Amino acid sequence: MCEIGVLNEPENDASMTEPETAYGAQNEPAPHPPETRDLQRRLAYLDLTEEDHQRLRALSALLKRWAPAFVEQFYEHLFAFEETAAFLRDPALVARLKLAQQSHLESMLEADWDEAYVARRHHVGDVHAQVGINPQMFLGAYNQYLQFCLRKLATDETIAPEGPQEIVENLLSLLKAVFFDIGLTLDAYFLQATQNLRQALDLVFRANTELRQFAQLTSHDLKTPLATVANLCDEALDEFGDKMPAGARELVDAARNRAFRMSTTIDELLSSTMSLHNALENKMFSSREAIQDAIERVQPLLERKNIHLAIADNLPTVLGDPARIREAFYNLLSNAAKFIDKEPGQIAIEVEARDDECVFSVSDNGPGIPTEELTRIFVPFRRLPVHAGTPGSGLGLYFTKNLIEQQGGRVWAESTPGEGSRFYISLKRPSEASGH
Repeated sequence: MCEIGVLNEPENDASMTEPETAYGAQNEPAPHPPETRDLQRRLAYLDLTEEDHQRLRALSALLKRWAPAFVEQFYEHLFAFEETAAFLRDPALVARLKLAQQSHLESMLEADWDEAYVARRHHVGDVHAQVGINPQMFLGAYNQYLQFCLRKLATDETIAPEGPQEIVENLLSLLKAVFFDIGLTLDAYFLQATQNLRQALDLVFRANTELRQFAQLTSHDLKTPLATVANLCDEALDEFGDKMPAGARELVDAARNRAFRMSTTIDELLSSTMSLHNALENKMFSSREAIQDAIERVQPLLERKNIHLAIADNLPTVLGDPARIREAFYNLLSNAAKFIDKEPGQIAIEVEARDDECVFSVSDNGPGIPTEELTRIFVPFRRLPVHAGTPGSGLGLYFTKNLIEQQGGRVWAESTPGEGSRFYISLKRPSEASGH
């Protein structure tokens, strides 16, 4: 209906014929091709009958006379909105679109509801979908047209000399014809949306396949140097352990253990990635152990920046995937430590048990996040302008949100600029029936 962007609305085809049966007739002549059967069902469902056809034909001359006035009024309405006015900067285009809209209205009032009519309406929907005009806009056009016609039909006494009932029947016929048009135009939108969805799903499937291949290759490339480091530590301890100071032996042994632990973490993350397409099997595990592992990885940064970390005593048992949850806590802790701008820095990990979930929080006394950015920080590659000079990819919070949401949890943030931020993670609690 809203002909924005429709440069060639098809003209009425002189070869079109009237449908052979009464509109909405229950007994269809046989055989009908599938397209015709669908058309007949549509007409019957909307109760569009031969009487509606005759009424619209009778009103056609009058409504056509009003069409130019409506089109001018409607385009004034369109120019009042930035999103529609953006399509209408070319006066020559506007003139063509106005003529196309008048043609569209006239063909609707002719009420020749056949396959050619259906094809023209599908064409309109196709063009709208392709140029990015959403259904809200063309539904708004039908809305404007109905308002215009209802006022005219209700106030012009010459239209229905037989009285109010005739006015009502005229309005109902027009209303049914408009709904028929809307349904046909939406067909094209649904088809376009379905095609887009299929393409998106195909892209997701291919991306997931490539991601899994990448994860396998990356895990191999990461584990190889870790194994080398662990072996070198073993050799150093075997060859020179007796000659090393006790402190040096402890450091080498810690490096060896850290390398083995990192190798195990890579295996867990790879296993988690490979099972993305499968239902996650929630396990009961100690959140304290997962958080302690994350702390161990971020400990060097905490010490280097003189950051004090406080951990709640009542860290509970939770349900989920330990590798993913450990990675999520590591991301939040490393983010907090990285951006703290005060001396000494403060990070606190707290937890609150609720009905069926545990809500953890990681708070800091860093620079904080502007309120308008709180919903955007989880967008991939989104970084605050003040962090432009700090190393990072802008993916940490995005991955954290995905890691938790994949397990039915939630992630959100609160912040006061200049005072710090608090990030929340909600995880499932084991049920009482499980014995924990």
